[in-house]
Amino acid sequence: MDLWIKISLLGVVAVLVYREILKSAARQHEHPVQKSKASFMSLLMVGSVVGVFTYAGMSVTWIETRDLRPYIPHNSPQMVSLYERGVIELSGMVIKTNLAHEGELNHLAKELTSQCRNDQGCEVQKLFDYVTHIPYRTDYTSRNAVKVVESNWGDCDDKSNLFASLLNERGLEYRFVYVPHHVFVVVHMNDTGDLPFLSARLRIEEKDFYYAETTSTGAKIGEFNGQFPHNFKGIYDIQKDEAVELENVSFGIS
Repeated sequence: MDLWIKISLLGVVAVLVYREILKSAARQHEHPVQKSKASFMSLLMVGSVVGVFTYAGMSVTWIETRDLRPYIPHNSPQMVSLYERGVIELSGMVIKTNLAHEGELNHLAKELTSQCRNDQGCEVQKLFDYVTHIPYRTDYTSRNAVKVVESNWGDCDDKSNLFASLLNERGLEYRFVYVPHHVFVVVHMNDTGDLPFLSARLRIEEKDFYYAETTSTGAKIGEFNGQFPHNFKGIYDIQKDEAVELENVSFGIS
């Protein structure tokens, strides 16, 4: 539910509670014997509203996705709730992801992989080719994957959102890797025959996930982007909605 809808609902509840308080006060003057009961109900309702507003207030934060830093961005800040869809917490930071809903990009994913004949390696590279050829343009918000397709531009988190959304449509496994001022995707694939001679990968939960740098035009899955694990701020499994323990991740080139 949109944050502003929540705020509006809270406002309605506050008005209703205020009216109830006024009614209780009026009843107290008319029926003094009910004073204790009316006061208790008013206290209970006021306490509930204060609690709800406190809960909502604590869940609102300013975030800036690309830099992975908890401060108000200079250009275009985002105010979000920690409980909104796509907002994650990682290494003490609040991060906004913005993937497409299931099915929104299904037609595009099928069209891009129509010639692959269920070759997983082919499918991953075709989806990746589409994303990497989208012009790079930076901003300070995390844009939805569908909007990236419509506008035909995006920065690292925008294009990572799009690539991840396309992978979701094909049932492929991936992780988001966060480094200072940047995010990229690593993707698991069984068919590795078309990978470059030297392929960069992360070993996670006994599976190999290959680097996919969405900002590099014409790149191949597995090409190393210069990011070693010592520089990682965190790895996140969006599909399971949980962080990956960095101590259980190993890096390799083969």
